[in-house]
Amino acid sequence: MKFGTAESFTSGALARKFTSVPGSSEYFEGSIVAYSAKLKQNLLGVPADLIENHGIVSLEVAESMALGGAETLGVDICLSSTGVAGPGGGTIGIPVGTVCLAIAKSGSVHSWKKQLEGSREEVVEKSVDFLFSRLADVLDDAEKSRFFALLNF
Repeated sequence: MKFGTAESFTSGALARKFTSVPGSSEYFEGSIVAYSAKLKQNLLGVPADLIENHGIVSLEVAESMALGGAETLGVDICLSSTGVAGPGGGTIGIPVGTVCLAIAKSGSVHSWKKQLEGSREEVVEKSVDFLFSRLADVLDDAEKSRFFALLNF
């Protein structure tokens, strides 16, 4: 089982969580940090009309990033993130702290939209922690045992 990440506002923090554990090369393939809409489209295959119709910070874009990341990286499971960590950049419709997170596994995708409080660093940290805690929702029992053993959970 190989993991990868497709990240925007977390800027590699998801990948760092994987690679902070010795032996991570056994299960972590790599990461794509696609901060701009252009890179989300070109590297992850996020359709321009999806961004235009739903916005860059949306469940639809997070899901497309996760699925595209899994395909591009050739991994079984891909975690993705898009959001507004702050302190600026928020709007009335998408305030600072709005994050959309997704996990793609074998062509299916699970996603969550959260409104988080805190500094930029805290929003990133809370998002990473939340997404890793959700891995239990998408892994079967054998995968959970292996994955959590590798990461010392």
